[in-house]
Amino acid sequence: MRAVVLDADGRPSLAEAPAPPAPSLRVLACGLCGSDLEKIARAPQGTVLGHEVVAQRADGVRVALVHHLPCGECARCAAGHESTCESFATPTIVPGGFAERVTATATVELPAGPADALATYVEPLACVLRGAERVQRGRVLIVGHGFVGRLFAAVLRLRGDDVYAVDTRPERAGRAPDGLVDAAVLCAPAAPLDAVAPGGTVLVFAPAGTIDLDEVYRRELTLTGSRSATPRHMRKAATLLPELDLPEPTVLPLERFAEGLELYRSGRALKVVFVP
Repeated sequence: MRAVVLDADGRPSLAEAPAPPAPSLRVLACGLCGSDLEKIARAPQGTVLGHEVVAQRADGVRVALVHHLPCGECARCAAGHESTCESFATPTIVPGGFAERVTATATVELPAGPADALATYVEPLACVLRGAERVQRGRVLIVGHGFVGRLFAAVLRLRGDDVYAVDTRPERAGRAPDGLVDAAVLCAPAAPLDAVAPGGTVLVFAPAGTIDLDEVYRRELTLTGSRSATPRHMRKAATLLPELDLPEPTVLPLERFAEGLELYRSGRALKVVFVP
């Protein structure tokens, strides 16, 4: 089968790869994530990236693939820190979503509405839903208004928050806050803690660079992190997706992976989705 495979130098290119064993799923679309970019030139030769996957079962039903599975029984899982569970890192999508076929440990059935490319948003939306549970309600500032920032904005507005957004790219910036906010969501490497009112919360959802812990101490801020999603959040995201007004992706075939990668890296595309 065809797949985008990392070569000996860690560079992705379209190549022939062994098909996964039966029963496998036919990939319909797979979204490009920032974490995929982090693995380029770092992951082992032969790696197939891609985890924001929409696929089709043999019975014709569309499903979103669950990227990681916590054990659900350890102390970390019980405390709500499933992404730190020792079982969480085990691969659940083989070989990876930028391929024609995959096997998956767990799936979530999709509603009939969203097209395949838009349905790839279920996995990142699930990550956002889990993170949003840790965000104090009220006036919320989103730092980094790219694709994930916009998912956060849509989710937080739906639950009734007053949402502001800033970005280093002027064309992506949203409404700037007109005063202190109750919470900030860091989706970019910046931490404007002085924008958060004393007693507020800061969610670190992406590498945020250096954070001034003196500000956390003096303002009595609650600093928390959130990474990835759980099957529960995947199911919730699949149900919620049709209700949200989200940007359309740039859709390209696997043959144009290099082009899509450059569009994403340069910021000329907010979201890139590949189809086999």
